[in-house]
Amino acid sequence: MHSSTLPSLSALQSFEAAARLGSFSKAALERNLTHSAVSRHIQAVEYWCGEILFQRNGPKVDLLPAGQILSQRLGTSLQALRLALNLDALSGAQQPLKVYMLSSLAHNWFIGQLHAFSTACPQISLSLETGYEMVSLPPQSPAVAIRYGHFGRTGLRCHRLWFDHMVVVAAPAWLEQYGEQSEQWPAHQFLRHTHEPWPIRLPKSGLAKASKLPEASGHEFNDALLLVEAASQGCGIAWVRASLVQRFVKAGHLRVLVQAEQMSEKSVWLVCREDMADLPQVRDFCLWAVMAAKKFCVSADLAKDEH
Repeated sequence: MHSSTLPSLSALQSFEAAARLGSFSKAALERNLTHSAVSRHIQAVEYWCGEILFQRNGPKVDLLPAGQILSQRLGTSLQALRLALNLDALSGAQQPLKVYMLSSLAHNWFIGQLHAFSTACPQISLSLETGYEMVSLPPQSPAVAIRYGHFGRTGLRCHRLWFDHMVVVAAPAWLEQYGEQSEQWPAHQFLRHTHEPWPIRLPKSGLAKASKLPEASGHEFNDALLLVEAASQGCGIAWVRASLVQRFVKAGHLRVLVQAEQMSEKSVWLVCREDMADLPQVRDFCLWAVMAAKKFCVSADLAKDEH
């Protein structure tokens, strides 16, 4: 160490971003700085430490042992500093939180829980954004996402809210016309989901035999709940997540004909960035959402995560 004066906070933040992202360019983009500014910050930290912290490999950089140690220590310290400077929490002001989720999850589960959330966490002001595009959680910002399926988890803290499985459903009137055997179902009556195609074959459960299905050519929807609504109106037969059909089944608008034999790993997940996980509004929302999901699993007869 060449000086008793610590590197600037900006330099330390640039190092932390480069270490986390594995790239000076990505760190510059995240921090709204030029590449050369980030490079100077890294050089200043390396000079102070008296150690080379990165192995430069063109646009990609890898942490050397000294860099790994500093990254681990600094990540914790910077997060503690962010928490200490969270003036909204200190003053009792509303704490903003961005929530990204699928429209189907919002309609089928979350909106029904919104009043309970407001009662349990009155200090948090939510901004809800729905859509199918898998967006990255913004850095240095209080945000969470509720996602269904597979996704990269590097740098994320993940809580599985519930396991889901796929089912085949149709309205009673539709079944009177086309029957319950898959060989009798015309291809143009197979309602399609843009992001969840029909399988080639259905599981044996519920059918006399597992036969190959025709290529689906019915109406296509990018929103799973709209697909379920269409099926409940007798517009066709649907292959959808079980969590979306429970209230339609209980009301007699749909019947479950087949369900997948195994629970899907494409479960419903609550995720946040590791470096934001201890912010009060992120932490409190996650604690509330996990408990609310357990109640939903009981009411919808779904399997929940036991870990």
